Amino acid sequence: MRLFPWRRFLILLGLGLVLAYLLLLGSLSFLYTYALLHPGCPAQGSPPEGFVAVRLTTADGLALDGWWKAPQNGAVILLMGGLGAGRDALLPEAALLAQHGYGALTLDSRACAGELSTLGQRETAEFDAMLNFALAQPGVTWVGALGFSVGGTAVINGAAARPEVRAVVAEGNFANLYEEFTAVKAPAYHPQWQVQRAVAFCYALLTGIWPGQVSPVDALTQVSPRPVLLVHGEEEIGRTQAHRQLAAAGPNARLWIVPGARHGGYRAADPQAYAERIVGFFDEARRPTVQPVLMR
Repeated sequence: MRLFPWRRFLILLGLGLVLAYLLLLGSLSFLYTYALLHPGCPAQGSPPEGFVAVRLTTADGLALDGWWKAPQNGAVILLMGGLGAGRDALLPEAALLAQHGYGALTLDSRACAGELSTLGQRETAEFDAMLNFALAQPGVTWVGALGFSVGGTAVINGAAARPEVRAVVAEGNFANLYEEFTAVKAPAYHPQWQVQRAVAFCYALLTGIWPGQVSPVDALTQVSPRPVLLVHGEEEIGRTQAHRQLAAAGPNARLWIVPGARHGGYRAADPQAYAERIVGFFDEARRPTVQPVLMR
């Protein structure tokens, strides 16, 4: 069938607009995802008082710097910060624990070595290197872990595979990465809906991991029945699915919903309560019996 020139023009114009839209959607989604997975690393300072500098090598060959403080009570806490975190990121938490006799180990994230972040999946290599180092130190008889955001995902995933980890504190971590990418509800095929799924696809393209596989809520079932403390701000519990994570974490899990807090604002919201909850949890976890509690 012959098409009049103007009809052919409209068809070609329509196809061109569709292709241009898809190219724009794909390009913007790729650039966003690339930036997300390459967050950079802040400059780090000198070792804080009482800590010494260490360099650990991960199983995948990354040499990462950290701060180490030996324990006074035989117990060490591994601390992993959020996206692009350096070894200084959780120093206030490390210092708090050290004041109560705990050893502490912080480490640069893989972003500090110029590596692509996977938002908590391959970061278990850093976790394993930290755990192996801690277990090799004289006088260490007990190891726990504390992680924030993607660091929380990493310590959950790491502890799921390493029974040597006796207790876990995870702060503000997502439940499942694909669900995190698609958390803001949008009508099917709406531009926002399309962008969300394009970002998920770009994550898989860049990392080789489908985001649905990055699933702390599933890994928590393997951490159980070990003690777990989930810390989430009141303003984020819907998105992080805190109660769903609590249910998955088993009978020795606790959830502290920090009133009025947003992502990362837990210690700032109530420093005294934060210190009591975190130190108290690890103190109790080292005792023979832990009872499940919902804390508000």
